[in-house]
Amino acid sequence: MSEEFIAKVRENIISHLDIDEDMLAVFSDDTIIFNTGDDRPNLGLDSIDALELVTMIFEVFGYDVPAEDVKKLYSVNAVAEYLSEHGICE
Repeated sequence: MSEEFIAKVRENIISHLDIDEDMLAVFSDDTIIFNTGDDRPNLGLDSIDALELVTMIFEVFGYDVPAEDVKKLYSVNAVAEYLSEHGICE
């Protein structure tokens, strides 16, 4: 998986989920995107944001994520890896 592909995933997540400047200060490709309900650092996004993420993946990458797979999409790297496992790496 190329750095360009990971950058494309990152840029689309940031723009489609409206991640603000304060969040970007602590945002890395391994940052957990959604609120996990425990003490792990995360961006605190919610289920509506998860729907927006799935919609973005369909619109940008042409892949329809099944509902049971949404929990696998917890960071930029996880999304990129998930897409790569499904044959999408550009």
